[in-house]
Amino acid sequence: MTLDSVRLYLVARIWWGVAWSLTTTMSLVYMVVDAGLDPLQMVLVGTALELAVFLFEIPTGVVADLVSRRLSVIIGHAGVGIGLLIVALIPDFWAILLANVFWGVAYTFISGAYPAWLSSEVGKVRAGEAFLRGSQLGHVGAFVGIVAAVGLAHHSLWLPIAAGSVGVIALAVFMAVFMREDHFKPAAAEQRQDWARFKLTLSSGVAEIRSRPVLLLVLAVTAVFGAYSEGLDRLFTPLLLQNFELPPLGPLDGVAWWGIIAAVSQVLGIVAVTAARRRVKLVDVALLTRVMTGALVAMCVLTIALSFAGSLALLLVCFWLSQAARSVYGPLMTAWLNHLLPEQGKATLFSIYGQADALGQTAGGPVIGAIARYVSIAVGLSAASLVLLPGGWLLSRARRVLERETSTQ
Repeated sequence: MTLDSVRLYLVARIWWGVAWSLTTTMSLVYMVVDAGLDPLQMVLVGTALELAVFLFEIPTGVVADLVSRRLSVIIGHAGVGIGLLIVALIPDFWAILLANVFWGVAYTFISGAYPAWLSSEVGKVRAGEAFLRGSQLGHVGAFVGIVAAVGLAHHSLWLPIAAGSVGVIALAVFMAVFMREDHFKPAAAEQRQDWARFKLTLSSGVAEIRSRPVLLLVLAVTAVFGAYSEGLDRLFTPLLLQNFELPPLGPLDGVAWWGIIAAVSQVLGIVAVTAARRRVKLVDVALLTRVMTGALVAMCVLTIALSFAGSLALLLVCFWLSQAARSVYGPLMTAWLNHLLPEQGKATLFSIYGQADALGQTAGGPVIGAIARYVSIAVGLSAASLVLLPGGWLLSRARRVLERETSTQ
């Protein structure tokens, strides 16, 4: 029994949105309050995760291209769910760090194989539309997950993390039953164990990127964005807890605030992605790069503003708007890459870009965390924001290079 691949992808994005929001809405609060992690430890957890991603992205992408993209996606979801469950059950720095390494490795089975699987099953054009539609529906699912997380967190901060992790494992089971793979041709059984074939698949992907300047430029943008996102993701919660006291919400306790913060982010994300889906055509490279450049600039300015915000209201508005810009940037970059990359070895190629993101987070995370610990969290966040400044210039260069490539074909 199988489902149409786009329909399955969209259902899975809603499901993932619910489960992922269950795990993440209170996870950073859980790490600070229950596990007692300081700002540097918070960043080190993220750095360990991204180092695992950096080391395993390409090997798992190559395996997906040789064996099965579908199987890789299923294994990845199951592993992510198990790792998150360990985080929920053991509130200790070292256990959380090792669990993040585990689910980081598992995530590499998803990141390259998932978009490559969908593209091979339904084609680049339909897949690109599905990425944007999936982002919309993922925000809807996330909103539901946030509401559920707040309700469960009233009983205990670890409970929504555990519930979400079980949901991710259940999603892997759902995929195992309903996910199809009709258009992918795996390597012959004897070639899958051939180290030379592994190296050939990898070297072909690297050669493809090195031969096209536009792909190199987008690779650099990906690394820059990774360094920024690590700082914001790990330091926003400690910044808020350190500088502000959340006002009471009548009969609701403090965890409701985290649900409100996350819920507003999701609503604005839905609005932003809907507008981008209606107005931005992937074939209009000039408009596409302008929108992505604008999103990067907005994230930079807004994150600096929230770092030194003198009021809770200003901090939250800046955070929400920066998350809306991020919601636009992510699926547009994925869809654009899907158009730029050739079908052959696509999981490997997507994994190379995933590795660039992980490299940015791994290299930038400890530096930003050290600044946050030994100077201030606000200065650490500002440093992360400034990393984005070259991103707009790199995207403009990529647009001009792509236009030259197109004009000479």
